Amino acid sequence: MQQILGTYLGSASAEAGGLVDDIVEPVLTELRGFCELKSLSGGRELRERLTAIREAGRAASLALTTDERLHVQTVDDIIEDFAAEYRMSLILALTANYALSQKVMAWQEAKAKDPSVGDHLNLTRMEFVSEPSDYTIPMSSLTSASTGEPLVMTPANLGAAMKEMMTGGTPSPIYRMAYTQWFTTIHAAWEDTYRSRLAAAHGTAPDGKPWGKNDIRSEFFNEIRLIRNDISHKNGICVDSAGNEVITWVRSGEEIAPTARDMLSMLDLFPAAELRQTPVRVERTSSQLPYQFENEWIAEFTAHVSTIEPVKKKRAVVVKRVLDTWMGRTPDE
Repeated sequence: MQQILGTYLGSASAEAGGLVDDIVEPVLTELRGFCELKSLSGGRELRERLTAIREAGRAASLALTTDERLHVQTVDDIIEDFAAEYRMSLILALTANYALSQKVMAWQEAKAKDPSVGDHLNLTRMEFVSEPSDYTIPMSSLTSASTGEPLVMTPANLGAAMKEMMTGGTPSPIYRMAYTQWFTTIHAAWEDTYRSRLAAAHGTAPDGKPWGKNDIRSEFFNEIRLIRNDISHKNGICVDSAGNEVITWVRSGEEIAPTARDMLSMLDLFPAAELRQTPVRVERTSSQLPYQFENEWIAEFTAHVSTIEPVKKKRAVVVKRVLDTWMGRTPDE
């Protein structure tokens, strides 16, 4: 038995490495000590060695079943986690400013009864005060930010007014801020957390290589990215997201200002089925031009192309058509 164990333990030592091996190494050490015993006929040394093996085995078993670092989640587990975070963050965005709205209403009611009520909100105590400080905000500013523009219906704007009413109306500035910030929040969760977790859970590709973060793709979260980019880099105007096919309430050239109804519609769009699909590794078929140019010229060139084609993902096609014409080729349609 000692010889068989010795052969097995020698093989285990050659394959050592990783968290599991670190946990079971004390057990292997005690087993090696057992293999080195001169006699198995009994005695204190044998009893001590068997006791040490038992205690090391118990410790390793406990670590293997409780260490969070060894918890392997399935694809469905991760999708369930992501869906919960997605919906929770969306609900928080929808309700984030409820307390402030209630405070505005309370101030208006108090002011109507007693004009001496303070005109500033102390943000540390959430109380109305008369004197401004580094910790206060004027209630006039908060009221303005909490109130949407009034809708005045006339014969000339009847169609537009009815459309606005049907879509939930224009949100007030603080609600619009909360809604648009949500796209940055959920995009970060997708990029920084869930893509890599899903890649690990999907395991290995048919070629035996593990899936990587960039192999996990989602048309839905790509549209989230495009909306986030327009909010952050296009002054909130729908440009890159104009071609969205899943999130369709954005309008080309218009401000991205989702209503509460638009945000609620996002609850039903979480792409669980899309994320559950086996990834497909797409080989890179493009590369950058192998030339260096002065930074100033690059800036002018980029600005010029951006003027011609405001949608970022279409700019390469514009440049290629120009170069094809210059080389005497027929540009791709």
